[in-house]
Amino acid sequence: MGNAIWSGVRLKDVLDRAGVKAGAVQVRFDGLDEPVVPDGPDFKKSLDIDHARDGEVMIAYAMSGEQLPLLNGFPLRLIVPGWYSTYWVKMLSDIEVLDKPDDNFWMAAAYTIPNTPHASITPGQTGVKFVPINKMVPRSFFTNIASGATLPASPSAPLRGIAFGGDSGVDKVELSIDGGKSWQPTALGKDHGKYSFRQWQVNVSLIAKGSHSFMVRCTNEAGDVQPDASNWNPSGFMRNVIETVQVTVN
Repeated sequence: MGNAIWSGVRLKDVLDRAGVKAGAVQVRFDGLDEPVVPDGPDFKKSLDIDHARDGEVMIAYAMSGEQLPLLNGFPLRLIVPGWYSTYWVKMLSDIEVLDKPDDNFWMAAAYTIPNTPHASITPGQTGVKFVPINKMVPRSFFTNIASGATLPASPSAPLRGIAFGGDSGVDKVELSIDGGKSWQPTALGKDHGKYSFRQWQVNVSLIAKGSHSFMVRCTNEAGDVQPDASNWNPSGFMRNVIETVQVTVN
Protein backbone atom coordinates (compact mmCIF):
# COMPACT_ATOMS: atom_id res chain seq x y z
CA MET A 1 0.00 0.00 0.00
CA GLY A 2 1.11 3.58 -0.47
CA ASN A 3 0.20 7.20 0.03
CA ALA A 4 0.67 9.66 -2.83
CA ILE A 5 -0.42 13.01 -4.24
CA TRP A 6 -2.05 12.47 -7.61
CA SER A 7 -2.19 15.02 -10.42
CA GLY A 8 -4.51 14.75 -13.38
CA VAL A 9 -7.97 15.65 -14.62
CA ARG A 10 -11.39 14.97 -13.16
CA LEU A 11 -13.20 12.10 -14.86
CA LYS A 12 -16.36 14.22 -14.66
CA ASP A 13 -14.80 16.84 -16.94
CA VAL A 14 -13.75 14.23 -19.49
CA LEU A 15 -17.23 12.69 -19.54
CA ASP A 16 -18.87 16.10 -19.80
CA ARG A 17 -16.60 17.06 -22.69
CA ALA A 18 -17.38 13.78 -24.48
CA GLY A 19 -21.11 14.07 -23.81
CA VAL A 20 -23.00 11.43 -21.85
CA LYS A 21 -26.42 10.47 -23.19
CA ALA A 22 -29.52 9.98 -21.08
CA GLY A 23 -29.87 6.41 -19.90
CA ALA A 24 -26.21 5.98 -18.94
CA VAL A 25 -25.88 3.52 -16.05
CA GLN A 26 -22.19 2.75 -15.60
CA VAL A 27 -18.77 3.75 -16.91
CA ARG A 28 -16.32 0.96 -17.75
CA PHE A 29 -12.54 1.24 -17.82
CA ASP A 30 -9.93 -0.85 -19.62
CA GLY A 31 -6.14 -0.71 -19.64
CA LEU A 32 -3.30 -1.81 -21.88
CA ASP A 33 -2.39 -4.78 -19.70
CA GLU A 34 -3.16 -8.24 -21.03
CA PRO A 35 -4.30 -11.44 -19.28
CA VAL A 36 -1.49 -13.42 -17.68
CA VAL A 37 -2.98 -16.76 -18.73
CA PRO A 38 -4.16 -17.87 -22.19
CA ASP A 39 -7.80 -16.99 -22.89
CA GLY A 40 -8.04 -15.12 -19.58
CA PRO A 41 -10.73 -12.41 -19.37
CA ASP A 42 -9.65 -8.85 -20.14
CA PHE A 43 -9.42 -6.87 -16.90
CA LYS A 44 -12.15 -4.21 -16.88
CA LYS A 45 -13.83 -2.39 -14.00
CA SER A 46 -16.93 -0.20 -13.84
CA LEU A 47 -18.37 2.55 -11.67
CA ASP A 48 -21.96 3.75 -11.43
CA ILE A 49 -22.45 6.88 -13.50
CA ASP A 50 -23.08 9.13 -10.47
CA HIS A 51 -19.91 7.88 -8.81
CA ALA A 52 -17.89 8.37 -11.97
CA ARG A 53 -19.12 11.96 -12.13
CA ASP A 54 -18.75 12.86 -8.44
CA GLY A 55 -15.78 15.16 -9.09
CA GLU A 56 -13.34 13.07 -7.03
CA VAL A 57 -12.65 10.19 -9.41
CA MET A 58 -9.80 11.29 -11.65
CA ILE A 59 -7.43 10.30 -14.42
CA ALA A 60 -3.89 10.76 -13.14
CA TYR A 61 -0.76 11.42 -15.19
CA ALA A 62 1.57 12.30 -12.28
CA MET A 63 2.34 10.85 -8.86
CA SER A 64 3.81 12.95 -6.05
CA GLY A 65 4.97 15.62 -8.48
CA GLU A 66 6.64 13.32 -11.00
CA GLN A 67 5.56 11.58 -14.19
CA LEU A 68 3.54 8.48 -13.37
CA PRO A 69 5.97 5.53 -13.12
CA LEU A 70 5.41 2.49 -15.31
CA LEU A 71 4.75 0.20 -12.35
CA ASN A 72 2.14 2.65 -11.08
CA GLY A 73 0.23 2.79 -14.35
CA PHE A 74 2.05 5.01 -16.90
CA PRO A 75 0.86 6.87 -18.86
CA LEU A 76 -2.59 7.26 -17.25
CA ARG A 77 -4.23 5.67 -14.23
CA LEU A 78 -7.74 5.84 -12.87
CA ILE A 79 -7.89 7.11 -9.27
CA VAL A 80 -10.97 6.13 -7.24
CA PRO A 81 -10.50 7.67 -3.77
CA GLY A 82 -11.70 5.57 -0.84
CA TRP A 83 -12.35 2.47 -2.96
CA TYR A 84 -10.21 -0.65 -3.17
CA SER A 85 -7.43 -0.52 -5.75
CA THR A 86 -9.02 -3.14 -8.00
CA TYR A 87 -10.80 -0.11 -9.51
CA TRP A 88 -7.61 1.88 -9.98
CA VAL A 89 -7.08 0.72 -13.56
CA LYS A 90 -3.47 1.15 -14.70
CA MET A 91 -2.34 2.11 -18.21
CA LEU A 92 -5.85 3.39 -18.85
CA SER A 93 -6.69 3.12 -22.54
CA ASP A 94 -10.48 2.97 -22.93
CA ILE A 95 -13.50 4.54 -21.23
CA GLU A 96 -16.91 3.22 -22.20
CA VAL A 97 -20.32 4.42 -21.04
CA LEU A 98 -22.82 1.57 -20.54
CA ASP A 99 -26.61 1.63 -20.59
CA LYS A 100 -26.85 -1.39 -18.26
CA PRO A 101 -24.89 -2.85 -15.33
CA ASP A 102 -21.54 -4.34 -16.32
CA ASP A 103 -21.63 -8.15 -16.21
CA ASN A 104 -18.02 -8.83 -17.21
CA PHE A 105 -16.05 -11.40 -15.18
CA TRP A 106 -14.20 -8.83 -13.03
CA MET A 107 -17.45 -7.23 -11.89
CA ALA A 108 -19.82 -10.19 -11.69
CA ALA A 109 -17.57 -13.01 -10.47
CA ALA A 110 -14.20 -11.75 -9.22
CA TYR A 111 -13.59 -9.31 -6.38
CA THR A 112 -17.07 -9.75 -4.96
CA ILE A 113 -18.16 -9.65 -1.31
CA PRO A 114 -21.28 -10.76 0.57
CA ASN A 115 -23.92 -8.03 0.65
CA THR A 116 -24.02 -8.21 4.45
CA PRO A 117 -22.80 -5.98 7.30
CA HIS A 118 -18.99 -5.77 7.08
CA ALA A 119 -19.12 -8.31 4.22
CA SER A 120 -19.23 -11.08 6.80
CA ILE A 121 -20.88 -14.50 6.67
CA THR A 122 -20.30 -17.85 8.34
CA PRO A 123 -18.21 -20.49 6.54
CA GLY A 124 -20.46 -22.60 4.34
CA GLN A 125 -23.37 -20.17 4.48
CA THR A 126 -25.47 -20.25 1.30
CA GLY A 127 -28.18 -18.12 -0.27
CA VAL A 128 -26.14 -14.92 0.15
CA LYS A 129 -26.11 -12.19 -2.49
CA PHE A 130 -22.64 -11.10 -3.58
CA VAL A 131 -21.79 -7.61 -4.92
CA PRO A 132 -18.58 -6.04 -6.26
CA ILE A 133 -16.18 -4.95 -3.54
CA ASN A 134 -16.32 -1.19 -3.07
CA LYS A 135 -15.56 1.16 -0.16
CA MET A 136 -12.47 0.71 1.97
CA VAL A 137 -12.66 0.36 5.75
CA PRO A 138 -10.54 2.02 8.48
CA ARG A 139 -7.22 0.48 9.56
CA SER A 140 -4.30 1.40 11.80
CA PHE A 141 -0.79 0.10 12.37
CA PHE A 142 2.26 0.40 14.59
CA THR A 143 5.36 1.58 12.77
CA ASN A 144 8.04 1.72 15.47
CA ILE A 145 7.49 -1.68 17.12
CA ALA A 146 6.83 -5.18 15.87
CA SER A 147 5.38 -8.25 17.51
CA GLY A 148 8.06 -10.05 19.51
CA ALA A 149 9.93 -6.84 20.37
CA THR A 150 11.66 -6.39 23.71
CA LEU A 151 11.37 -2.91 25.20
CA PRO A 152 13.18 -1.39 28.17
CA ALA A 153 11.06 -0.37 31.14
CA SER A 154 10.40 3.37 30.94
CA PRO A 155 8.05 5.95 32.47
CA SER A 156 7.57 7.50 29.00
CA ALA A 157 7.99 5.22 25.99
CA PRO A 158 7.05 6.58 22.54
CA LEU A 159 4.65 4.60 20.37
CA ARG A 160 3.66 5.72 16.90
CA GLY A 161 2.12 4.55 13.66
CA ILE A 162 -0.24 5.37 10.82
CA ALA A 163 -3.97 5.08 10.25
CA PHE A 164 -6.41 5.67 7.43
CA GLY A 165 -10.17 6.03 7.50
CA GLY A 166 -11.05 4.14 4.33
CA ASP A 167 -13.75 6.09 2.51
CA SER A 168 -13.67 9.02 4.96
CA GLY A 169 -11.18 10.84 7.15
CA VAL A 170 -9.62 9.68 10.41
CA ASP A 171 -11.59 10.88 13.43
CA LYS A 172 -9.48 9.33 16.18
CA VAL A 173 -6.89 6.66 16.90
CA GLU A 174 -6.83 4.89 20.25
CA LEU A 175 -4.20 2.74 21.92
CA SER A 176 -4.42 -0.10 24.42
CA ILE A 177 -1.39 -1.51 26.24
CA ASP A 178 -3.38 -4.01 28.30
CA GLY A 179 -4.86 -6.24 25.61
CA GLY A 180 -7.97 -4.14 25.00
CA LYS A 181 -9.12 -3.73 28.61
CA SER A 182 -8.68 0.04 28.46
CA TRP A 183 -8.03 2.57 25.69
CA GLN A 184 -6.33 5.95 25.59
CA PRO A 185 -6.32 8.65 22.91
CA THR A 186 -3.33 9.37 20.71
CA ALA A 187 -2.17 12.62 19.13
CA LEU A 188 -2.87 12.80 15.42
CA GLY A 189 -0.41 14.24 12.92
CA LYS A 190 -1.15 16.60 10.04
CA ASP A 191 -4.36 16.01 8.12
CA HIS A 192 -3.43 15.77 4.43
CA GLY A 193 -7.01 15.01 3.35
CA LYS A 194 -9.66 12.47 4.11
CA TYR A 195 -8.14 9.77 1.90
CA SER A 196 -4.59 10.14 3.17
CA PHE A 197 -2.67 8.20 5.79
CA ARG A 198 -2.50 10.03 9.10
CA GLN A 199 0.29 9.64 11.62
CA TRP A 200 -0.44 9.05 15.31
CA GLN A 201 1.78 9.02 18.37
CA VAL A 202 1.60 8.77 22.16
CA ASN A 203 3.97 8.29 25.08
CA VAL A 204 3.05 5.49 27.48
CA SER A 205 4.31 4.32 30.85
CA LEU A 206 5.95 0.90 30.65
CA ILE A 207 6.81 0.12 34.25
CA ALA A 208 5.42 -3.39 34.68
CA LYS A 209 7.89 -5.94 33.37
CA GLY A 210 6.76 -9.00 31.47
CA SER A 211 4.58 -9.72 28.44
CA HIS A 212 2.11 -7.14 27.14
CA SER A 213 -0.40 -6.94 24.28
CA PHE A 214 -0.46 -3.60 22.48
CA MET A 215 -3.47 -2.79 20.28
CA VAL A 216 -4.38 0.18 18.09
CA ARG A 217 -7.72 1.03 16.51
CA CYS A 218 -9.00 3.72 14.19
CA THR A 219 -12.42 5.36 14.06
CA ASN A 220 -13.26 7.25 10.88
CA GLU A 221 -15.40 10.36 10.49
CA ALA A 222 -18.37 8.23 9.44
CA GLY A 223 -18.27 6.50 12.82
CA ASP A 224 -16.89 3.18 11.55
CA VAL A 225 -14.61 1.54 14.10
CA GLN A 226 -12.11 -1.25 13.59
CA PRO A 227 -13.67 -4.43 15.03
CA ASP A 228 -12.10 -6.58 17.74
CA ALA A 229 -13.06 -9.74 15.84
CA SER A 230 -12.32 -10.46 12.19
CA ASN A 231 -15.04 -10.72 9.58
CA TRP A 232 -15.20 -13.79 7.34
CA ASN A 233 -15.91 -14.26 3.65
CA PRO A 234 -14.54 -16.74 1.09
CA SER A 235 -11.91 -14.34 -0.27
CA GLY A 236 -10.88 -12.73 3.01
CA PHE A 237 -11.78 -9.27 1.75
CA MET A 238 -12.18 -6.17 3.96
CA ARG A 239 -10.27 -7.63 6.88
CA ASN A 240 -9.59 -4.77 9.28
CA VAL A 241 -9.63 -6.44 12.69
CA ILE A 242 -7.64 -4.53 15.34
CA GLU A 243 -3.94 -5.33 15.02
CA THR A 244 -2.21 -6.69 18.14
CA VAL A 245 1.53 -6.85 18.82
CA GLN A 246 3.04 -8.86 21.65
CA VAL A 247 5.98 -7.19 23.40
CA THR A 248 8.14 -7.92 26.40
CA VAL A 249 9.16 -5.23 28.86
CA ASN A 250 12.34 -5.85 30.82
